[in-house]
Amino acid sequence: MIITIARQSGSGGYTVGAMLAKYYGIPVYDQDSLCQMAKEAGIYDQMPMFFNELPTNGFLFALSMGADPDKINKPTTEAFMNLIGSRDCVIIGRCGNYIFRDRKDCVRVFTCGNKEGRIAMKMKYWHLTREEAEDVVFHSDQNRKDYHKFHTGENWGEAKNYDLCIDALRLGHEKTARLIIDYISAVLPGSRP
Repeated sequence: MIITIARQSGSGGYTVGAMLAKYYGIPVYDQDSLCQMAKEAGIYDQMPMFFNELPTNGFLFALSMGADPDKINKPTTEAFMNLIGSRDCVIIGRCGNYIFRDRKDCVRVFTCGNKEGRIAMKMKYWHLTREEAEDVVFHSDQNRKDYHKFHTGENWGEAKNYDLCIDALRLGHEKTARLIIDYISAVLPGSRP
Protein backbone atom coordinates (compact mmCIF):
# COMPACT_ATOMS: atom_id res chain seq x y z
CA MET A 1 0.00 0.00 0.00
CA ILE A 2 1.17 3.48 -0.79
CA ILE A 3 -0.41 6.60 0.68
CA THR A 4 0.45 9.90 -1.00
CA ILE A 5 -0.16 13.18 0.77
CA ALA A 6 -0.16 16.51 -0.99
CA ARG A 7 -0.80 19.44 1.30
CA GLN A 8 -1.33 23.13 1.61
CA SER A 9 1.35 24.74 3.72
CA GLY A 10 0.39 24.67 7.39
CA SER A 11 -2.44 22.15 6.98
CA GLY A 12 -0.58 19.39 8.83
CA GLY A 13 -0.14 16.98 5.94
CA TYR A 14 3.18 15.72 7.28
CA THR A 15 1.73 15.26 10.77
CA VAL A 16 -1.16 13.22 9.37
CA GLY A 17 1.25 11.22 7.19
CA ALA A 18 3.43 10.40 10.19
CA MET A 19 0.36 9.21 12.12
CA LEU A 20 -0.63 6.94 9.23
CA ALA A 21 2.90 5.58 8.90
CA LYS A 22 2.97 4.76 12.61
CA TYR A 23 -0.46 3.09 12.48
CA TYR A 24 0.46 0.88 9.52
CA GLY A 25 4.08 0.32 10.57
CA ILE A 26 5.43 1.66 7.29
CA PRO A 27 7.99 4.37 6.54
CA VAL A 28 7.08 7.96 5.75
CA TYR A 29 9.16 9.54 3.01
CA ASP A 30 9.52 13.30 2.98
CA GLN A 31 11.99 15.69 1.38
CA ASP A 32 14.94 14.74 3.61
CA SER A 33 14.50 10.98 3.45
CA LEU A 34 13.78 10.96 -0.30
CA CYS A 35 16.83 13.12 -1.02
CA GLN A 36 18.95 10.70 1.03
CA MET A 37 17.50 7.66 -0.77
CA ALA A 38 18.12 9.31 -4.14
CA LYS A 39 21.74 10.09 -3.19
CA GLU A 40 22.30 6.49 -2.07
CA ALA A 41 20.79 5.24 -5.35
CA GLY A 42 22.99 7.62 -7.36
CA ILE A 43 20.11 9.50 -8.99
CA TYR A 44 19.94 12.66 -6.88
CA ASP A 45 22.35 14.69 -9.03
CA GLN A 46 20.22 13.99 -12.11
CA MET A 47 17.13 15.61 -10.58
CA PRO A 48 17.83 17.68 -7.44
CA MET A 49 14.99 20.10 -8.28
CA PHE A 50 12.50 17.23 -8.18
CA PHE A 51 13.64 15.75 -4.88
CA ASN A 52 13.83 19.16 -3.20
CA GLU A 53 10.35 20.04 -4.53
CA LEU A 54 11.56 23.21 -6.19
CA PRO A 55 9.71 24.84 -9.07
CA THR A 56 11.53 25.23 -12.33
CA ASN A 57 11.36 27.27 -15.50
CA GLY A 58 12.46 24.26 -17.57
CA PHE A 59 8.95 23.50 -18.79
CA LEU A 60 8.63 26.76 -20.75
CA PHE A 61 12.15 26.36 -22.11
CA ALA A 62 11.41 22.80 -23.24
CA LEU A 63 8.18 23.88 -24.92
CA SER A 64 9.96 26.70 -26.73
CA MET A 65 12.44 24.13 -28.06
CA GLY A 66 9.59 22.01 -29.45
CA ALA A 67 9.72 19.26 -26.81
CA ASP A 68 6.72 17.02 -26.25
CA PRO A 69 5.25 18.13 -22.87
CA ASP A 70 4.02 14.57 -22.17
CA LYS A 71 7.59 13.25 -22.30
CA ILE A 72 9.47 16.03 -20.48
CA ASN A 73 9.33 14.37 -17.07
CA LYS A 74 9.07 10.70 -18.01
CA PRO A 75 12.66 9.93 -16.84
CA THR A 76 11.99 11.63 -13.50
CA THR A 77 8.76 9.72 -13.01
CA GLU A 78 10.38 6.39 -13.86
CA ALA A 79 13.38 7.05 -11.61
CA PHE A 80 11.11 7.91 -8.67
CA MET A 81 8.91 4.85 -9.23
CA ASN A 82 12.01 2.65 -9.33
CA LEU A 83 13.36 4.26 -6.16
CA ILE A 84 10.17 3.42 -4.24
CA GLY A 85 9.59 0.09 -5.97
CA SER A 86 6.77 -1.98 -4.53
CA ARG A 87 7.38 -1.05 -0.89
CA ASP A 88 4.56 0.08 1.36
CA CYS A 89 5.01 3.69 2.48
CA VAL A 90 3.60 7.17 2.95
CA ILE A 91 4.97 9.75 0.52
CA ILE A 92 4.74 13.43 1.36
CA GLY A 93 4.54 15.60 -1.76
CA ARG A 94 6.74 14.92 -4.79
CA CYS A 95 3.71 14.54 -7.10
CA GLY A 96 3.10 11.12 -5.55
CA ASN A 97 -0.60 11.29 -6.35
CA TYR A 98 0.24 11.53 -10.05
CA ILE A 99 3.28 9.27 -10.23
CA PHE A 100 1.70 6.34 -8.36
CA ARG A 101 -1.88 6.85 -9.58
CA ASP A 102 -1.91 3.55 -11.47
CA ARG A 103 -0.91 1.45 -8.46
CA LYS A 104 -4.03 -0.40 -7.36
CA ASP A 105 -2.98 -0.06 -3.71
CA CYS A 106 -2.44 3.71 -3.87
CA VAL A 107 -4.56 6.11 -1.81
CA ARG A 108 -4.10 9.78 -2.76
CA VAL A 109 -4.84 12.45 -0.15
CA PHE A 110 -4.81 16.25 -0.23
CA THR A 111 -4.90 18.13 3.08
CA CYS A 112 -5.99 21.73 3.24
CA GLY A 113 -7.29 24.32 5.66
CA ASN A 114 -8.38 27.92 5.83
CA LYS A 115 -5.60 30.43 5.31
CA GLU A 116 -5.85 32.01 8.77
CA GLY A 117 -5.59 28.62 10.45
CA ARG A 118 -2.58 27.65 8.34
CA ILE A 119 -0.84 30.91 9.14
CA ALA A 120 -1.56 30.36 12.85
CA MET A 121 -0.06 26.85 12.64
CA LYS A 122 3.14 28.22 11.10
CA MET A 123 3.35 30.93 13.75
CA LYS A 124 2.87 28.42 16.56
CA TYR A 125 5.15 25.59 15.44
CA TRP A 126 7.85 27.56 13.66
CA HIS A 127 7.78 30.52 16.08
CA LEU A 128 7.27 33.00 13.24
CA THR A 129 5.81 36.46 13.22
CA ARG A 130 2.49 36.81 11.42
CA GLU A 131 4.20 38.47 8.46
CA GLU A 132 6.80 35.69 8.23
CA ALA A 133 4.12 32.99 8.48
CA GLU A 134 2.00 34.64 5.76
CA ASP A 135 5.06 34.74 3.52
CA VAL A 136 5.89 31.07 4.15
CA VAL A 137 2.33 29.92 3.49
CA PHE A 138 1.99 32.00 0.32
CA HIS A 139 5.36 31.06 -1.19
CA SER A 140 5.18 27.38 -0.20
CA ASP A 141 1.76 27.00 -1.80
CA GLN A 142 2.84 28.86 -4.93
CA ASN A 143 5.98 26.72 -5.26
CA ARG A 144 3.97 23.52 -4.82
CA LYS A 145 1.43 24.67 -7.40
CA ASP A 146 4.15 25.48 -9.95
CA TYR A 147 6.13 22.31 -9.16
CA HIS A 148 3.08 20.08 -9.54
CA LYS A 149 2.03 21.72 -12.79
CA PHE A 150 5.54 21.34 -14.23
CA HIS A 151 5.88 17.66 -13.37
CA THR A 152 2.31 16.51 -14.05
CA GLY A 153 0.50 19.05 -16.23
CA GLU A 154 -2.27 18.91 -13.61
CA ASN A 155 -3.59 21.56 -11.26
CA TRP A 156 -2.32 21.03 -7.72
CA GLY A 157 -5.11 20.54 -5.19
CA GLU A 158 -7.82 19.82 -7.78
CA ALA A 159 -10.17 17.26 -6.21
CA LYS A 160 -10.39 14.94 -9.22
CA ASN A 161 -6.68 14.14 -8.82
CA TYR A 162 -7.05 12.71 -5.30
CA ASP A 163 -9.12 10.08 -3.53
CA LEU A 164 -9.70 12.34 -0.53
CA CYS A 165 -9.46 16.11 -0.02
CA ILE A 166 -9.71 16.90 3.67
CA ASP A 167 -9.78 20.13 5.67
CA ALA A 168 -7.33 18.78 8.23
CA LEU A 169 -7.44 21.91 10.35
CA ARG A 170 -11.19 21.84 10.72
CA LEU A 171 -11.31 18.11 11.43
CA GLY A 172 -8.06 17.95 13.42
CA HIS A 173 -5.02 15.84 12.60
CA GLU A 174 -5.96 12.75 14.60
CA LYS A 175 -9.50 12.60 13.19
CA THR A 176 -8.11 13.23 9.70
CA ALA A 177 -5.78 10.23 10.08
CA ARG A 178 -8.69 8.14 11.40
CA LEU A 179 -10.87 9.16 8.43
CA ILE A 180 -8.12 8.10 6.01
CA ILE A 181 -7.67 4.78 7.84
CA ASP A 182 -11.43 4.14 7.59
CA TYR A 183 -11.36 5.00 3.89
CA ILE A 184 -8.42 2.66 3.29
CA SER A 185 -10.21 -0.15 5.14
CA ALA A 186 -13.20 0.32 2.83
CA VAL A 187 -11.30 0.45 -0.49
CA LEU A 188 -8.37 -1.83 0.33
CA PRO A 189 -9.77 -4.67 2.45
CA GLY A 190 -7.12 -6.46 4.48
CA SER A 191 -4.99 -3.33 4.84
CA ARG A 192 -5.06 -3.35 8.65
CA PRO A 193 -1.68 -3.51 10.34
